[in-house]
Amino acid sequence: MEEGLSTCEAKFQKLNNEVNADGHVDRISNLPDEIIQHILSLLQTKDAVRTSVLSRRWHSQWMFVTNLDFSEFAPSMNQKRSLFMDFVDRVIALRKPLDLNLFALSCEVFTDASRINSWVCAAVKHNVQHLLLVLRRICLEPLELPHCLFTCDTLRKAFIMAEEILLNLPSSIHFLNLKLLTLQYVVFPGNESTQRLFSGLPVLEELTLDRCCWGNVEAVTVALPMLKKLDIIENLADCDNCRFFIIAENLKSFCYIGTLGNDYFISDSVSLGWGLMGLCGTDDIEDSSRQREVAYRAVKLLIGISCAEKLMLTPYAFEVLTYSKELYACIPVLYKLTYLGFLSLGTAINFGCGTLAKFLQKLPCLEILIFQSGICLSGNQEGSWTLDPVPYCFSSSLKLIRICQFYGTDGELQVVKGLLKHAEILLRMDIIKFHYEKFSDGLATESDFLKYLQRLPRASTYCTINFS
Repeated sequence: MEEGLSTCEAKFQKLNNEVNADGHVDRISNLPDEIIQHILSLLQTKDAVRTSVLSRRWHSQWMFVTNLDFSEFAPSMNQKRSLFMDFVDRVIALRKPLDLNLFALSCEVFTDASRINSWVCAAVKHNVQHLLLVLRRICLEPLELPHCLFTCDTLRKAFIMAEEILLNLPSSIHFLNLKLLTLQYVVFPGNESTQRLFSGLPVLEELTLDRCCWGNVEAVTVALPMLKKLDIIENLADCDNCRFFIIAENLKSFCYIGTLGNDYFISDSVSLGWGLMGLCGTDDIEDSSRQREVAYRAVKLLIGISCAEKLMLTPYAFEVLTYSKELYACIPVLYKLTYLGFLSLGTAINFGCGTLAKFLQKLPCLEILIFQSGICLSGNQEGSWTLDPVPYCFSSSLKLIRICQFYGTDGELQVVKGLLKHAEILLRMDIIKFHYEKFSDGLATESDFLKYLQRLPRASTYCTINFS
C-alpha cells in the first residue's frame, strides 16, 4: 500500500514539475535533445533561433539543426538588408559543424555575390543533401556560383532560381549523386558551358527546366541514361530557337508547356508512360510562316513521345496539326497509347474540321478518350456531320468517353450521336459539368433532356450514359 502511494506521489511530483507558472504543462522541454533539435529543423531558421531565449536549456538547441532556411522576403524580415545578411553570417558561424540536410536561401544579390557564395561553400563543406537557391537582382552579371557546388558529391536535390540572371558555369561539373534538378529563369551563357552542365549529371532522375532563357545557346544535347521525368516549361514571350536533342531511354514522364519557341528532338523514349503537350497560342503564331514552323516542331515532338501509353494535349496542341496538312502524313501511329485527354485550356474540340477523326486513326489501341474542354461542331457542319473516317479503335478497344463542359447544343448532340453510333465496344459515356441553360430538339425540361440522351441509339449494347 505504501509502495503504491509513493509511486503516485512520484508521478504527481513529475507532473507538477512540468507545469509552468501560468498553469500550462510544458511537455516539449522534457523531450530528449535529439527530438527538440529535429523539431527545430522543421522551422524556418529565424524561428528556430528565437527559441534560444526560452531558457538556459534552449539556448544552444538551434545550433544543432540540420536544416538552414533563410528568406530575405519573409514577412518578419522586412528590416534593413544588412540585418538579414549579418544574421545569416552569425548563424553559419555559430552552428555546430554537423552535416546539413537542407540549405535554402532566398534573397537579392545586388553586390553581395561573394558573400552569398561563402554561405553556399559552407553548405557544401557540411555535406548538404538538398539545396534551394532563389536569387534576384544582381548588379553585375554574370553570376558565378562557387565551383565547389558543381562537384558536390553529397548533393541529391537542387532547385536554383536565378531570376533572369546570366549564370556563369565552371569548367568542371560533375554531380555524382544528384537525382533531382530544377532550374528556373536561368539565363544560360553559351553552347559549351551549357553542354558541360548536362554532361555532368550521370544519375539524374528528374529534370525541370522552367522558363529558362536559351537565347545564347544554339544547340544542346541532354543525354541522361537514368532520367525518368522531364518537364520543360518555356517562357511564352521568348522564341530562342535552341535545338534540343534529348536521349533518355528510361524516361517515364515527359511534360512540355510553351509555344515551341525551341526545337525538340526526343530519341529512345521507349519506356515513356505519360506525356503532355501543352502548346499555348500567342499572337506571333498567327503569322503563316510561324504557323508552319510550329506545326513542324509539334509533329517532331509528337514523334518523340509516340511510345507514350497516356497522352494529354491542350486544344491548341491539336489545332496546330491543321496548320500544315502535308505534315499530317508524318504523324506516327501511337501503338501503345491507351489514354488520350484534352486539357480544359482553350476552346472546345471541334469535330467539324475532320482532323480529330484522322488523328484517332493513328491510335489503334485507344481505350479512354477525355474531353475536359468540351466538344463542338462548326456551324456549317450541323445537320450533315458524320464521323468519317471511323477510327479503328472504335471497333477494337475504346471503352470510355468522357465529355466535360457539355451544354446540350445541337452540335454537341450530333457529335454524341455519332460517337455512340460507331463505338462498338463502348462501356460508358460520362457527361460532366452538365449545364441546363438551353435544350435542343424542343426539350423543355432537364428531365426530358436526360431521358432523350438515354434513348439515343448506340452500337454497344453494354454502354451506359452517366451524368455528374
